[in-house]
Amino acid sequence: MGFLRDIPAEKKIQRLIPTDNGGITPFNVSSFILTTPGGDSYSLIRVETVPEENIKSPFLKEFPRLLNSLSDAVCAISMKGEILQANPSFYRLLEFGENERLLSNIRDVYVYPEDLTEKIELLDNQGYISTKEYLLITKTGRCRQFSDTSWVIRDELDNVTGYICLLKDITKLRNLESRLLIAEKNHGQLFDSLLVSIILVDPNGKVLNLNSAAREMYGFAWDEVSGESYDRIFTSDLDAPPFSSLISELVDKELYVKEEVSRKRNDGTSFFTQTFCQKVYDISEEVVAYTIMEKDLTERIRLERELKQSLVEIKQTQSAAILGFAKLTEFRDKSTGKHLERIREYTRVIANFLKESPKYSEYINDEYIENLCLSSSLHDIGKVGIEDKILLKPGLLEKLEYEEIKNHTLLGGAALGELDEQIDQRSFLTMGKEIASYHHERWDGNGYPEGRREEEIPLSARIVAIADVYDALTSKRSYKEAMSHEEAFKVIREERGKQFDPHLVDLFVENHLVFDRIKTSIELENTDKNINTLVEF
Repeated sequence: MGFLRDIPAEKKIQRLIPTDNGGITPFNVSSFILTTPGGDSYSLIRVETVPEENIKSPFLKEFPRLLNSLSDAVCAISMKGEILQANPSFYRLLEFGENERLLSNIRDVYVYPEDLTEKIELLDNQGYISTKEYLLITKTGRCRQFSDTSWVIRDELDNVTGYICLLKDITKLRNLESRLLIAEKNHGQLFDSLLVSIILVDPNGKVLNLNSAAREMYGFAWDEVSGESYDRIFTSDLDAPPFSSLISELVDKELYVKEEVSRKRNDGTSFFTQTFCQKVYDISEEVVAYTIMEKDLTERIRLERELKQSLVEIKQTQSAAILGFAKLTEFRDKSTGKHLERIREYTRVIANFLKESPKYSEYINDEYIENLCLSSSLHDIGKVGIEDKILLKPGLLEKLEYEEIKNHTLLGGAALGELDEQIDQRSFLTMGKEIASYHHERWDGNGYPEGRREEEIPLSARIVAIADVYDALTSKRSYKEAMSHEEAFKVIREERGKQFDPHLVDLFVENHLVFDRIKTSIELENTDKNINTLVEF
């Protein structure tokens, strides 16, 4: 009993200690030194469970539940690898069932045992490791990748007795990263293998990237343009739209296309492209870049221009041939003078004004007008088949002679019709046949050769009818003197709704002075008189 007087005051602390059932329980740990009369000293430790109501720290109350609810694995391991304690997530992540906690040593789950050896060495030297990655094998044989953060456990004498290990399963994350890297690599290969030129530009107009086709098209290396202004590299001194213009076109749409954009290569040579501009979004649907895709149209445009030039030359040759063909009648009747040229210009004037009319705006276009003017020259081509004694008679025609001269509409229509049938599609000859056949028909139905009326008469023939009559009235013939413009103007106005289409007469009346100027201009081309003698000041 005597040595009890030497027992010092008891020291108590609360500690969390693993239990056999896989939990962690708070204990009161008491320690004191006992010295015997013989001088021997003993360290006595008493461990007692703590009733919940006596737990001093709220943290100690909640810690066991917090630890057991973590989705990450937490375990206490001795330096020999013995698993002293582990939370349920540790066993769940290693695919052990609820009642299958048979794992005794952590070495059993390392795919590469040398990883554990390395980890122990690091803990000995540093006292902790942070986010090291190791491969562990589950009970079912699957390989999982974990991020490991561990720190050592020391006793009261500061000796390392083990370590606490926090394991986070990152298998899915690493798989996603690997797939992303593969996707990025595949995307890069696809981006660089596309035959169409692609330039990636940020919202500020700086070049981010360009693929192999773009580098080849422009002759620039990647490092020559990356980070440079798109406008300075690709649109400087050209008619090409600047970057700001492309962006403005994409405000309300996803894709903007522009044809025949002028471009220049690094070596200064010019070419043309078809340009497509499109937005690039990030995951939050924000525009982070723009792709400018281009297809080289240089060869196509060259061929198109050559084709257009060939068509122009063919058209000119065709026009010259047709005009020469039509002049056969003029060569037989010298009195008609520049009749065909005047008819063609009068016809052009009426058609151009008619094009502005809502009724005909979609029907009459530039091609229609050109074909109409060319075909107008053929209106009297049928007179080639009329005998000279009738065609060239200086006086008025007899009744039978007049009936014979009327046949020129049938002869002209038939001749042009045979030619037109040899062409698969509608041509200027189709219009020429209409004009030759029906330019003497009347709006009131009293014309020839068929007595057609109003819009039964083709529009082309109705137009040429006014041009032909105006020229006939204002031209001198062997059998009559020429009328003045004012007299011819009155005649045509009075024939509104009788001989001529009322709408066409209205256009003529509104613009009659144009006809007078055309007549005067063509007359001046064939006179030796000074223009000052023909114009009153």
